[in-house]
Amino acid sequence: MADDAPVDLVLPGALWERLRDHLFSGDGDEHGAVIAAGIADSGRAIRLLARDVFLAEDGTDYVAGQRGYRMLTADFVRDNALYCRDERLAYLAVHNHFGRGWVSFSDTDLASHERGYPALRDILGGPVVGGLVFAEGAVAGDLWFASGRRALRSAVVLGASYQRMYPSDPANVGAAESRYDRQARLFGDAGQRVLAGQRVGIIGVGGVGS
Repeated sequence: MADDAPVDLVLPGALWERLRDHLFSGDGDEHGAVIAAGIADSGRAIRLLARDVFLAEDGTDYVAGQRGYRMLTADFVRDNALYCRDERLAYLAVHNHFGRGWVSFSDTDLASHERGYPALRDILGGPVVGGLVFAEGAVAGDLWFASGRRALRSAVVLGASYQRMYPSDPANVGAAESRYDRQARLFGDAGQRVLAGQRVGIIGVGGVGS
């Protein structure tokens, strides 16, 4: 795999619909899942071909986090990591933030990757472990290859209608600071930049607090 080759995720339409409906169920909360993906390397680009999606059940597989807002349980991670190892597939942990057309990981998200992904790569013994965060019409990815970390370039949905999603534009949207981790999931990074400059208190918005 070329160290500078861009990486894209390819999602079959039916798989994407299941994942989208799970992440954006309308309850205003965060949800989790794991995508198992094959890997196709053309030499000019790397495609992660989503084969299966495992939806984390709220309160059972996806629970209150010890350092962040929510986390996948150890049993859910282990079972799906072992499946990916046996099938020689990439393991991609998924959760959602809120907003439209842009998204990025919070500092808390990235810190959790740094704590957990090296051990996951050892379990898989394969080339790719990573995390994906979706907002409406946007996705960002932090992918750990044997050669190092890479960002996801885009995600493509192939189905009745074609859709391509990208992460946020770093020139316009800053990364959420860790003290805003819970709020960032509701308002997004750009919203945090606006809120930081306001003097108006926000009360009763789904229990959002710093």
